[in-house]
Amino acid sequence: MRDSDYWSSDHLLKRGFIALCLVCMVASSIQFIPVQYISVNNKVIENVTLTIEFFGAYFIMMNFAIYAYKNYGIGPLLKRLNLSGYQTTAFATVIAFLIAQAYIFMSDIFLQNRFSIQATHFPKYLYNNSWSLVLLIIGYVFLSPIIEELVFRAYLLDVAFPTKLKWAGEIVSAILYGLFHMRYQNIFSFVFFAQYGFWMAWLYNQTKNIKASIIMHIVINAVGISIIGYYYYH
Repeated sequence: MRDSDYWSSDHLLKRGFIALCLVCMVASSIQFIPVQYISVNNKVIENVTLTIEFFGAYFIMMNFAIYAYKNYGIGPLLKRLNLSGYQTTAFATVIAFLIAQAYIFMSDIFLQNRFSIQATHFPKYLYNNSWSLVLLIIGYVFLSPIIEELVFRAYLLDVAFPTKLKWAGEIVSAILYGLFHMRYQNIFSFVFFAQYGFWMAWLYNQTKNIKASIIMHIVINAVGISIIGYYYYH
């Protein structure tokens, strides 16, 4: 899409409508509904059907996100990530983790409001069934990061914001990530997750490669689900 076409009413309406659909799609978390039924269902055939629905939902969501970017994004979606890109990814990931830990430490000291691990992720019953647990790990660690990065980084930053307003895209991306990941309207969890969203948006703008933010997102979720799993089993 050319810069001269950016502010045309036709493009604005189309991009805005698709952006709304993408955000609603991600916010619905509809792909995890079958997993909830698997956790209380011992019938193999029904569990297989629910598993197919789980992956089918991801397939549809991912293809819609790719279709949206290919129609309104700029440049190729998938590019090779060079050594500099990997180094920038490692830098952003480490900085985000350090800030998160410092935030938890400072809030515990000054606000006596330590971040509740119970309020950050999935309910405990999902960990009680091996079938649902495997799907949870696949979805949460690998598939969801891909979709969220396609929507909130690739589409949002490349399509919703012109080149001169990329900094504003980083702020909006951080706010949306914080809102979609906070639990129980807790402002503490909002800020905690928003800073992750900011660094992933910053990383995407620096590398112009969706692979970088996907890798960072996968690492963050993998560490998160490991901590939550350890908490529940000990």
